[in-house]
Amino acid sequence: ALQKTTLTLSAVRRLFDQVVKKYPAMKARLAANAAIVNYPNLESGLVKLQRGEALTAAEKVVCSQFRLRDAGEAVEEQRDLIVKEAFKRRKVAKRAAYEDVAFIPPTSNECERFFSSVKLVYTDLRKRMELEKLEKVVCLLYNKELWDVQVVDDVRRSNAN
Repeated sequence: ALQKTTLTLSAVRRLFDQVVKKYPAMKARLAANAAIVNYPNLESGLVKLQRGEALTAAEKVVCSQFRLRDAGEAVEEQRDLIVKEAFKRRKVAKRAAYEDVAFIPPTSNECERFFSSVKLVYTDLRKRMELEKLEKVVCLLYNKELWDVQVVDDVRRSNAN
């Protein structure tokens, strides 16, 4: 179920919450505030936006980039005739304050594969490697269908001159 490309953060959070409910030992790894979650306020804020729930102050700050520009502006209410004006106002449709964040997927399979391949490259023997060199090695590994040994040798020779 977690491999679907149509899965939203809200759905993943719902699945993880069910797993934690059934297997409490997984709470340390799957809870919304688990150590593996880099930006818990952002994640919980996006989940709440997808569910249409109210945000906390911290979630509002980190989700502010998704706030619609004119959502905070007051909407001028139209009034009926002069007699009814003091007693009755037309209802104004409530506008969404934030844009739809359903387009933000949980970590994609491609990213997971990339992280796994980096883990294979970034072994104990390469821990002292400069990040720039590591990036080049991983780029070559990830795009290996675009080059062969001859291409690398040609580039190495041209850079030596």
